[in-house]
Amino acid sequence: MNPSTCVDLTIPDHIHAGGLLPFISLLATPQDEAEVRLDFAGLRRVSPAGLVALAAAVTRWLRQGKHVVFRNLDRCAITGYLQRMDVLRACGADLPESFRRHEARGRFVPVKLVEHDVERTGREMALCLAPGGDDYAHPLAALYDLAWYVFTETANNTRQHSQGLGYAAAQVMRSEGLVRIAIADNGRGIRQSFLDAGLPWAPGMTDAEAILKAFEPKVSSKGRPTNEGVGLTLVTGLVRQSRGWLLVVSGSGVVRIAPDGVPASGELPGGACFPGTIVVTAFRQKSLTDFAGLLHQAKVQSGLLQSAGAAGKFSA
Repeated sequence: MNPSTCVDLTIPDHIHAGGLLPFISLLATPQDEAEVRLDFAGLRRVSPAGLVALAAAVTRWLRQGKHVVFRNLDRCAITGYLQRMDVLRACGADLPESFRRHEARGRFVPVKLVEHDVERTGREMALCLAPGGDDYAHPLAALYDLAWYVFTETANNTRQHSQGLGYAAAQVMRSEGLVRIAIADNGRGIRQSFLDAGLPWAPGMTDAEAILKAFEPKVSSKGRPTNEGVGLTLVTGLVRQSRGWLLVVSGSGVVRIAPDGVPASGELPGGACFPGTIVVTAFRQKSLTDFAGLLHQAKVQSGLLQSAGAAGKFSA
């Protein structure tokens, strides 16, 4: 193949923490090339966010008719992990497995396509992260409820607004006491969804400004019947109330919320533009003891619950 019709991408060694945004920028590199060649030789660590970003990017290239080549998986230190997390399968690069799969419950949720039955997938995902948590009295009940809520709200946004395919994955990091949930799609992005809806304030808005706007209550590019513009608002509120972390990437925009609750906005490195949206949340397990209380406070702080006490009225 003519080199001018190919693009070679070297997957970095760490796609985690500070290495995530450069990786997302890398995935935005291919343009008109007919073939994308991915070199996995140096990969050592990847977070759920990196996995779903990769799945969303590769399936976008395949839908565009590009040929995608996976190189040096035999030299990659974590090929087995990539297989266990089903990211290669999601990318259409399923390989023979030389290991025995073990129970994933309580440890991780492999990469899943966000399909029509979001609530059922949400229950499966929550039960995997919090085994037994579907029992109200179980110690992991709060984590179960939070995982279900965060996934279903974010996944409904993906299905209703993105016009692309979405992928989800999650992992319990026992050494850090963290639970990470990530969803990425290869659709049109938040700002473009506002523009396509003809919202009068959308023209001239940057991608980062559009993300921040999506955090506001009752802002939606498609309201009824399912999503009424409060999903991302309340996910953001839950992150703040639990002193967790949130990262949203859409187009060229990046918005983070750290445990102090203050959003910080910016752009992808190198002026890159990721076609689609990525939403990543992280929560400390020890902070998840009362999901109902967290959600109540998130509604109050966002102005969706008009109440001076617990017996308020939800405004949807």
